[in-house]
Amino acid sequence: GAFSQIVTNLVINSLTHGLEGIENGVITLEISKKEGQCSLRHSDNGRGIPPEHIQKIFDPFFTTRRSRDGSGLGLHIVYNLVVRRLKGWIDCTSTPGKGTTFTITFPCTQP
Repeated sequence: GAFSQIVTNLVINSLTHGLEGIENGVITLEISKKEGQCSLRHSDNGRGIPPEHIQKIFDPFFTTRRSRDGSGLGLHIVYNLVVRRLKGWIDCTSTPGKGTTFTITFPCTQP
């Protein structure tokens, strides 16, 4: 449940924000396991996130699409699922014009 909701929200976020209007958009999901830790890496080759927004993206109700039905809850939900439910952490890196990558790491064995 939590894992599928995380992936769904990340994909929707890429389609809605990063790849809108881009003809050759690519979303890549990579899953790996090392020393008891599982990692999910979600990346796209879209617009990227401006540096001034990176620190706010996990905040509740932060959106750049308020005028177009954006609630600002998608990445906040992802953050809470990763940290509280999976007992992991999430990192985001982005270069405007080149895309965004979310890296999620969590224990492979859940309590």
